[in-house]
Amino acid sequence: MGGTLRPARAGRLARGRAGAGRTLVQVGDRVTLSPRAEQLVGKPLLAIIGTRQGDGSVQMNPAWFEYRDGYFWLNSHTRRAWPRNLLRDRAVSILVVDKDNDGYWVRVDGRLVESSTERALEHINQLSLRYSGEPFRALEPGEQRIMFKVEPVHIAGEGI
Repeated sequence: MGGTLRPARAGRLARGRAGAGRTLVQVGDRVTLSPRAEQLVGKPLLAIIGTRQGDGSVQMNPAWFEYRDGYFWLNSHTRRAWPRNLLRDRAVSILVVDKDNDGYWVRVDGRLVESSTERALEHINQLSLRYSGEPFRALEPGEQRIMFKVEPVHIAGEGI
């Protein structure tokens, strides 16, 4: 099978091969991570966030994230370019590579389903505790945080 997902009937699990060691999983209309991919994104690893700039070029940035309830949750300062790109296009690619085994990675193409500044400070504090074990630093004057809820629409990887 090629690099696309096969449609799945509601309640049935469909698996397709996207190349050696690359497994795609779809349940009903939702694309989900395999248990091994969930294990990878459960680690406090940096994600590389890819968004498209206004001129069509790709912007890539490292970012903290969490995977919860079938969604990727991201957080950023509102003045950065990648959040503006994501809000404009609603499309993002997320790459997570195991720091101990570069043959173990997952790439998720996703779509923005929700963004909020309301609980963003609480969320970045949770991420800071996950990644550093310390509360997040004090915000700089004029700094505002925004959090994003991203739904996976395509998943590929190696070793997942």
